[in-house]
Amino acid sequence: MTNQKALDVLKLFYFGCPDMMQLAKKVCLPREEVREILKSARSCGLINYSTNDYNEVFVNVKKQKLGAYLRSKGALR
Repeated sequence: MTNQKALDVLKLFYFGCPDMMQLAKKVCLPREEVREILKSARSCGLINYSTNDYNEVFVNVKKQKLGAYLRSKGALR
C-alpha cells in the first residue's frame, strides 16, 4: 500500500462512501487494509465513525478535521 492509496481511502471516506465494502472495491485494496487506514485516522483524531453490521456500514460519521488534512496534502482543493 502506498501513501497515495491511503489518501484515496480518506478522500472517498470524506466524500461519503457508505460502507467498508464499497470503499475497498473502489480503491482496490483488501478490506483489512482499508480498516487499518481508517483506524489510524481515527486514532489521530481526524475522523470518528462507528459501524453497525457485517458489511460495516458507516454511522455516526464525524470528519471535520479530515477536510483540512486532505487540503494540506493536496488531495482536495
